[in-house]
Amino acid sequence: MICFPVRIKHCHESWVFVLVIDGCHGEEESAYKVSWVIAKGVFMKNVFKLFGARLCAVALAAVMVTFTACTSDPPPVPVAPASGLDELSRAIRHVSDYLNDTIPRGNMAVFMNIQSDFEQLSDFIIDELLANAVNDRVFTVVDRQQLDVIRAEQNLQLSGEVDDETALSVGRFLGAQVIVSGRISSLGGHYRLTIRALEVETARLQGQYNQNIGTVATIGALMGAGTRTAQAPAQRAGQVLGQQAAQVPAQQAPPPPPPIVGTIVPGDSLAEKLAWLQRSANSHGTYILELRNDETIAPHRLEFSGAINITIVLRGVDEDRTIRLGSNGHMFRIRHGVTLILDNNITLQGHSQNNASLVLIDGGILRMNVGAAITGNTNTQTAQAPGGGGGVSIWGRSTFEMNGGTISGNVANTGGGVYLRGGTFTMTHGTISGNTANRHGGGVCTSTIGSSTFNMRGGVITDNTAHGNGGGVRVGQGSTFTMFGGTISRNTATSNGGGVFRGSGIFDKRGGTITGFANDPTYGNVVRDGTGVLARRGHAVFVNDNRRRETTAGPSIQMNSGRAGGWES
Repeated sequence: MICFPVRIKHCHESWVFVLVIDGCHGEEESAYKVSWVIAKGVFMKNVFKLFGARLCAVALAAVMVTFTACTSDPPPVPVAPASGLDELSRAIRHVSDYLNDTIPRGNMAVFMNIQSDFEQLSDFIIDELLANAVNDRVFTVVDRQQLDVIRAEQNLQLSGEVDDETALSVGRFLGAQVIVSGRISSLGGHYRLTIRALEVETARLQGQYNQNIGTVATIGALMGAGTRTAQAPAQRAGQVLGQQAAQVPAQQAPPPPPPIVGTIVPGDSLAEKLAWLQRSANSHGTYILELRNDETIAPHRLEFSGAINITIVLRGVDEDRTIRLGSNGHMFRIRHGVTLILDNNITLQGHSQNNASLVLIDGGILRMNVGAAITGNTNTQTAQAPGGGGGVSIWGRSTFEMNGGTISGNVANTGGGVYLRGGTFTMTHGTISGNTANRHGGGVCTSTIGSSTFNMRGGVITDNTAHGNGGGVRVGQGSTFTMFGGTISRNTATSNGGGVFRGSGIFDKRGGTITGFANDPTYGNVVRDGTGVLARRGHAVFVNDNRRRETTAGPSIQMNSGRAGGWES
């Protein structure tokens, strides 16, 4: 959008004319939103009428001079507000804002690739990121056409996986300081967009941004209109390519939950809303707490003396809202007679020096829906009970229903993501990823204390680590893990059971997929220590030396810890 001001003096009066290409921001924008050709014709016609042909030549010369002056340093283009965009476009805008804060001003960046199964989806995301970067003018970017030439020479796909070494070499060749890459993955009923910024000179990770995205029309249209990427690497959500591709069913999106009807709780802040609940909540009531801003709260005990069957719904308005834990302890302790529902656009975030799980279900019910997240909490306790669970702990006769959402980036002594000391955990959709246990159960751990039940009917457990047994899941004494569906992939243990370790409880696989390093070294679960990959430790599943699985077990392979069939020894 460029303006061409022309000042012409005639009869001792000063006249100013403005030519506009595609409109000009300013008071007269609505009057001059015309194309250059039309504007030129109108301008010339009026000038001929007023001044004649000789002055027109002067005007055109002034236009050329002014064009050079105006385009040498264009004014910043204001960023469009994200509120009017769909969820994918809002997520891309948030990524751009993050990169603007992360990449040093004036640096040159290469937008290398967005890994996905659909070229059109990757192409759309990169085009939007490039457009935002060009308009924001915080850092510069390598021209898309120039990069496409290198991609063609190196046989690199826009939607394929590019290892860091290759990306850095491309960055050095182009004289860039930063490489930006990422992926968009299907996680149960929603999508997760991950963007990484890598410093070319030092190979240091400058930053990583994760954004959950609900199922939106734009994504569906881009996927439906396009073709799958040929030989695209599997997403971390557990889709395995090559020989194992047929064994991993696509994760079906969860059906949309019925709208929750209840009382909208008054108050300007979450603390005020929670205080209102303590004063005013009644038995059998459903109370909706809507958040319009990110907030920080102290640990809170959800317990209402003399009342039963109270349902509390946390929901973000317009976009994802983050609730941060302001001190040590459980952000929410859910007591008897209380159901807490983490609805869409809600993220619970802990901190790195906490002394408890982020959420403790102590007799009550926790329900996670699509668009909710529990992340960023480190439980520093080492004793078995308080040291269990970085994200969620389940005690006694409690219930955890995971219908969607993500539990990621949490750390604990046992059960980096979820820890059961009794109670029932049913996972229907959603993702448990990137959690760490200093001992056992990187993703999920059922304790030897109490009788616990874990039913996995869908969802994904991936990229978790246990510095002991059970990178994905560890089954303890007196506990039962029944797998009906879903995927357990790319988890790591340092002792036994990269995917699943059964201690002395019951493991019963009736469906779903558990990958194994032996025939899928890229996306298989693995047992590995500081010296390398360990043999005969049960990359997929370990019960004992004579009952283990090293290769991928797809939906058709059934296994039970108490009987033969499906095992490799």
